[in-house]
Amino acid sequence: MAVQVQKAMAEVVCLHIYLAMDSALERKLLTIESKLVEHAYPPQLVIENTSQCNQQCIHCSHKELIRPKRKMDRDLHDKIVEELGQYSPDTEIWPTFYGEALGMGDEIWDRIDYAAEVGCRNQVLNSNASLLRRKNHIDRILRSPLKRFILSLDGFTKETYEKIRYLGKWEESYGGTEDLLRERERRGQKYPIIICQFSLMEENEHEVEDYRKFWQERGAEVKVRPKFEWTATGSIRSDRIDHETEFRIACPWGNNTMAIHQDGSVVACAVDYEGMFKAGNVRFQSVKELWNILGDQLRKPHREHRWKEIPKICQGCRDWQTAGAEYEKSNTEGSRPFWFDPETTDFKITPGKSAAS
Repeated sequence: MAVQVQKAMAEVVCLHIYLAMDSALERKLLTIESKLVEHAYPPQLVIENTSQCNQQCIHCSHKELIRPKRKMDRDLHDKIVEELGQYSPDTEIWPTFYGEALGMGDEIWDRIDYAAEVGCRNQVLNSNASLLRRKNHIDRILRSPLKRFILSLDGFTKETYEKIRYLGKWEESYGGTEDLLRERERRGQKYPIIICQFSLMEENEHEVEDYRKFWQERGAEVKVRPKFEWTATGSIRSDRIDHETEFRIACPWGNNTMAIHQDGSVVACAVDYEGMFKAGNVRFQSVKELWNILGDQLRKPHREHRWKEIPKICQGCRDWQTAGAEYEKSNTEGSRPFWFDPETTDFKITPGKSAAS
């Protein structure tokens, strides 16, 4: 009954507000919003173990980054995961976001292993796949406690891949990913779940079906998400985001995620790449304390739709529209975000169209 009431309320909202966005997408986003609740600790926590990256992708703002590009101190990382291991062991930890973790060599695996040793049960790592064939990474991935390993490839052909992922080599990234999948199969392992991600944009939309088929046939999950704009603070613009709509939901990323830069700064979310909003610093404060500050200054105003009171960086951001990314291969436990419900949020992004109809 509660679910039916929520759906009815979502439809009423859609009928009474002028919306440029496609109504089916609106309803799905409203369903996602209806699942946003307050948590004692962050359901997801992004730890930027490094802000260094070896690629310069056309859809990423890393190339514009002004703040220092360096690794997080090991003692700071350990302080964070020790608190989570003791008080919130099921928090989903992303050991890096705005950098290439495999560039840290064995050090990233030592940190991931340590987090598991102190009780953290749910870790997810993303990578651009360019370094998979170096430094014994494939073996370390398959021996690690990771639940999911996400590889951002974003193009099917060599021409498209190397146009989007500037400085990347198609042969290395595709070859390394295939090596990883073959070795996982040889060892008879289920985990980590391997997800090949595709950020949909004008430059690659014609290849999405070939990409899906190729990686699914090789045993990978596939995730297709709209290109986003990194809070629209730089030069990145997305043709998959509706900039005119008056419709808005509370941001799922802001509500469910705590993001920590390599210097310990706790920022608005994982795409607040320059740290325009800072709640404090985990070097001097606890995760719990900072999560509560974010609750007062960010999450509560979002959920109550007090749009004039949300942080300035949130006010112009439209990346919340990408919250319902499409996961292609179903029914693999642990391969979805925790708010995912295939009955309501598993929808396809139509190539050649933006969110606006």
